[in-house]
Amino acid sequence: MKHNRHIEIEAQIKRLLVSELKVNPALLENTDPTMPLLGRGIGLDSVEAMALLVSLEEEFGLAIPDDDLTVDLFESLGTLANYIAHALLERTT
Repeated sequence: MKHNRHIEIEAQIKRLLVSELKVNPALLENTDPTMPLLGRGIGLDSVEAMALLVSLEEEFGLAIPDDDLTVDLFESLGTLANYIAHALLERTT
């Protein structure tokens, strides 16, 4: 079972998708963590993906290294949430 923090991070990502990138909230309503962020799925393009990263860095107070900016990071909502959760954990240890 997922930790509450992971669920909160997914919810924050969804909120940013709606508020910053104008993704239709109805699309995200029944989205599970395996929903791809790029292409089919939520449908972000590379510019939108970068805008989402900037918003996430501001939201969570993170600096995401350029080396981590890969297509794999955007594989799914869950993959991105997992990355953010680990980055936050590393920052506190």
